[in-house]
Amino acid sequence: MNTSLAPTDERAASLARVAERLLGATEATLESIDGGRNSRVYRLVTPRGAFALKTYFRHASDSRARMDTEFGALRFLWDQGERCVPRPIAAAADDDCAIYEWIDGDKIAEPAEAHIGAATAFLSRLHGLKNRPGAEGLRPASEACFSASALEECLRGRLEPLMARTDHAELAAFLRGQLIPALDSACARSRSLLGGAFVRELAHEHRTLSPSDFGFHNALRRPDGALVFLDLEYFGWDDPVKTICDFLLHPGMRVPAALKRSFSSSMLGEFPEAAGRMEALFPLFALKWCLILLNEFLPSHVLRRKFAGMSERDRESRETEQLAKARAMLRAAAETSPYGD
Repeated sequence: MNTSLAPTDERAASLARVAERLLGATEATLESIDGGRNSRVYRLVTPRGAFALKTYFRHASDSRARMDTEFGALRFLWDQGERCVPRPIAAAADDDCAIYEWIDGDKIAEPAEAHIGAATAFLSRLHGLKNRPGAEGLRPASEACFSASALEECLRGRLEPLMARTDHAELAAFLRGQLIPALDSACARSRSLLGGAFVRELAHEHRTLSPSDFGFHNALRRPDGALVFLDLEYFGWDDPVKTICDFLLHPGMRVPAALKRSFSSSMLGEFPEAAGRMEALFPLFALKWCLILLNEFLPSHVLRRKFAGMSERDRESRETEQLAKARAMLRAAAETSPYGD
């Protein structure tokens, strides 16, 4: 399939016709709103009411079936009675788009203790669904790693294409002078702490269902205060340690340290076996976030940016900004506890 970039007016009109076919409606109109890094979202208005229409990025360099994953995950969750996620309405695989319930809500700029409670309760409910019919057919979450050795392999795989950017001296200096030594040290520490468990896969009973890219950056607060969790493109089976660490480390959220401690404490109450592995794996997940922040230097990431409607004009400044964030993440990782301190 050819790469699709940011939808034009003509593309939007085509999507409106697809929506009309899926809904059996007429006179559908689309209003473009902010999408994510890998998708574009429209408010779809029809005589039947408003919906969210989401189009997904697809390219030969990225094998992830984002639409299939998200629509399938939401359908599974709704079948199990979970209502803190958008209702899936219809999907068109050939057009890489799907229609969901429209959520009237606000972004969460300043998380509070009640939001932490809602987040941990949602993750706990997901864990409780792991043995329900249909769960066995769900895929692993995006980049799920069920051993420390698999996580190390993932990190070094992410590092390789960045090392190929020999034209960017500042990036190369950061990678060789700071990130690679930190990665080598963190892997050695993890091997020492875990022993034989470094290469042993996590037992199925200790795995969980996870949105993967989870946090308040992907949530809305309804007028009644209830939270709705969005963007399940990476949903699937995962290590709960990854879920906890990613929430604590995510650069797209500003969560006070006290609330991070509350989240960590609640999650370790749900997954008590995860405590020892968190101590060993937290630095590795921090390094993974450093590498994610540096995605801006990869050609494939530029294509996703274009698809989501972002301009390429500021690419150089974006690279500078992301490199600064990666440096900050590396410093913070050395000073931050896996328990939210």
